Amino acid sequence: MLTAPAPQLRLFPVWLLLGPRQVGKSSLLDRCAGGHAYVTLDDLDTRERANRDPVLFVRELAPPFVIDEIQYAPRLLSPIKRMVDAGGLEPGAIRLTGSQSYQVMEGVTETLAGRVAILNLLGLSDEEKALPAAVAPDDYFRRILETGFPRLCGIEDRAARDLYLSSYVQTYIERDIRELLRIEKRREFEIFVKLCALRTGQVVNHDDLARDAGVSAGTAKSWLSLLEDAFLIRLLPPYFTNRTRRMIKSPKLYFLDAGLAAWLGGWRTAQETRLGPLGGALFETHVLAETIKRFRHRALDVDVHFWRTRDGQEIDFLIESDGGTWPVEVKLGSPRYDRLPSLQRLADSSWQTGQVVSLAAPPAPVRIADDWTLCAPRDLDLGIAAAPAGANEIR
Repeated sequence: MLTAPAPQLRLFPVWLLLGPRQVGKSSLLDRCAGGHAYVTLDDLDTRERANRDPVLFVRELAPPFVIDEIQYAPRLLSPIKRMVDAGGLEPGAIRLTGSQSYQVMEGVTETLAGRVAILNLLGLSDEEKALPAAVAPDDYFRRILETGFPRLCGIEDRAARDLYLSSYVQTYIERDIRELLRIEKRREFEIFVKLCALRTGQVVNHDDLARDAGVSAGTAKSWLSLLEDAFLIRLLPPYFTNRTRRMIKSPKLYFLDAGLAAWLGGWRTAQETRLGPLGGALFETHVLAETIKRFRHRALDVDVHFWRTRDGQEIDFLIESDGGTWPVEVKLGSPRYDRLPSLQRLADSSWQTGQVVSLAAPPAPVRIADDWTLCAPRDLDLGIAAAPAGANEIR
């Protein structure tokens, strides 16, 4: 489904679309490009020319144009800046994609600040897949195992899915990330990624993670940052009323694709995944990823934190956007109402009614406590209007 671009994009001559590999960035821009010339730096000859003489390379591209995988030639950003500063470009005349946030953003902040709109594409969402209103738990997990990769949407053949994800891990995670970021410990990095998948939804313990992967704690911290820059994981900081303290405590680790995390952990069927030891964590991971997509795919900002007290009280997600805060608890089965924290004692004026997201929820949201409602995943209300029906070509 294509919808018209957010009005705020009209302010920028350069649009930068960031996200993991194989989620449809190139296809989306190619379909929406209209008269834009299209070049991809995945092509080795094109990449070599771009890095050999970036000024000439950009000069030969008459706007409007699309450059795919800009992280392979970040030196192109300086001549693009000069082209923008010369004036006369329409909004979105230059469209870029990237699969490595750190490599790309470092150049963007130095050269294109104030000239570029930065967007995220994180794979197909449940909303884009048009899930029905009522979904049985195993059917819901079957959709999770499809992952957010467009090519796997609707694919039931396990052998085909296994081959695709195995190839993805080998070519993207183990080769692209490792080579681009000069990671030399190939076997240790491969183990590290799988250990992260098995820890999705957990508070990070760098020492334990490092020991199990056979690397130092410093290396583990560095690799976690790299995986976050590559849009594979999200490190969720804890919430404190004093915002400067959020970085002091350990974050929670979440994969941005619960289906990929399940595959890396060895789960292949919906039932074994749902009933397995990580069933609840994978469902929680999926709800977080869907929340982030709901905002970022609309070019909206969102901050997500978790809240936990020393005596064990916890709220899975505090979702902050546009001055509001939405407390969200995620429960795979029926929640224990008596264990929900009282928001009246915790909340400030910006907090909304808490929502418990569960696959055991009734067809419509229902109040279960003074400050909590129970709802199905698709009924989670975060103050965002539903996407319009139909498809409008992006111009």
